[in-house]
Amino acid sequence: MVYVSPGGQVVDSQSPWRLSIIPEVFWGIINFIVLFFRTLVSPSLTRNGTSHSTDYRSGGGGPPPPPRRRMGGFRGGGGGAPSPPPMGGG
Repeated sequence: MVYVSPGGQVVDSQSPWRLSIIPEVFWGIINFIVLFFRTLVSPSLTRNGTSHSTDYRSGGGGPPPPPRRRMGGFRGGGGGAPSPPPMGGG
């Protein structure tokens, strides 16, 4: 593979086993661990800070949605008469 050396010369290929690979791999692992724990602790953190939020809703208004009706459920009041206790006999 062709690359540009630090001196500005175009060189044919660079050996993948160079001495500078050790600190590059070390800092890559450290950066990965730091990023992992930052997102674990504060997932809403962005480049702009935690107070910045993005609103993806469209700017156009429109009619409000219709109210939702509740279906069933256990509410106190307004029910039928309670059933009588079972007749016990001998």
